[in-house]
Amino acid sequence: GCHPLCPQPRDGCTRGNRAPPAGGDLRGALSDTVLSLERLDTDLFRGRHHWVPATRRLFGGQIVGQALVAAAHAVSRDEQVHSLHCYFVRA
Repeated sequence: GCHPLCPQPRDGCTRGNRAPPAGGDLRGALSDTVLSLERLDTDLFRGRHHWVPATRRLFGGQIVGQALVAAAHAVSRDEQVHSLHCYFVRA
């Protein structure tokens, strides 16, 4: 993959439409579904919502994970994540 965080090709997700393997590798399933991003432009990505549609809510960890994967795609392979901070504020 393009980064340790993302086993997908640098130009975008090629496996995002596959279902996670039954009893298979959890990291692969996460990268293929929850963390897959569609590249819209050089530094613009779109993620997918993979949770229960009737809840009308998103899982904050998914948003943070997708943001981290997008950031990894937007910098050179030599760049490493130093830290990530996030606050979930209830509105």
